[in-house]
Amino acid sequence: MKKIDSHLHVWAHDPDTYPYREGQAPPRDRGDAEFLLDLMDRADVDGALIVQPIVHGFDHSYVDDTIAQWPDRFVGMCLVDPQAPDPVGMLDELVGRGYRGVRFNPALWREGELMNGDVGQALYKRAGELGIPVGFLVSPNNYEEIETLASVYPDTDAIVDHFGHCVPNRDGSEVPAFERLLAMSRYPRINVKLSEFPRASNEEFPYIDLFDWVHRLIDEFSSDRLMWGTDFPFIVEQAGYSKGWEIADRIEPAIGPGLSDQILGGTCERLFGTWG
Repeated sequence: MKKIDSHLHVWAHDPDTYPYREGQAPPRDRGDAEFLLDLMDRADVDGALIVQPIVHGFDHSYVDDTIAQWPDRFVGMCLVDPQAPDPVGMLDELVGRGYRGVRFNPALWREGELMNGDVGQALYKRAGELGIPVGFLVSPNNYEEIETLASVYPDTDAIVDHFGHCVPNRDGSEVPAFERLLAMSRYPRINVKLSEFPRASNEEFPYIDLFDWVHRLIDEFSSDRLMWGTDFPFIVEQAGYSKGWEIADRIEPAIGPGLSDQILGGTCERLFGTWG
């Protein structure tokens, strides 16, 4: 089985060479690629999808250099400025440089604009034409925007990050936003990342209150539309990188070998191509 980390970020600690986004304080966590690779090797992780970090804004130079240095270990998901004069042209340029996905962050849109507006529709449509997935960093407030895009452009692959930023209720009662996320399985090109466990859970490692949600997502989406992500570098201080993978082994009832092969690597390679 090949293990692919579907969600993490890397950032440089040399702002003179790799500028930070204006107004973005340098992160305290170590997030460089060399540190990540050491942790990946210790955890027997074959590859990872690097999502362009907001720390560097739209300057992709550090991720560019990281992928160029370790092309067998890393694939990139870019970040396009929806307020740029030509966002679609920016997407074309980044994909031409080798990026295999694009992230939508609603906080980057102009005030009052939605992701399912003209700019978002143009970018989403173009992503489908280019054959790359769109990853959504969203809250439940944005679900309608995703559903609109998925309805209008059914040939574009999409990924909802981090359990859609749903959180279980402490009393175990139904969470309407999570039920709506499950209902998005009716769109066959929507996928979900099982990632950011420490943030989503109300408990400590191994985040038992999310186990049932994992199984419900498997039931609704199937394992080949789900993927595992650690959210490095944040996971390092939250639990430890290796423990970010150990969660999968702790889930009860246990995820069977065939299903786990898809979730821990197969889905990511289906959407982004092979690693190594």
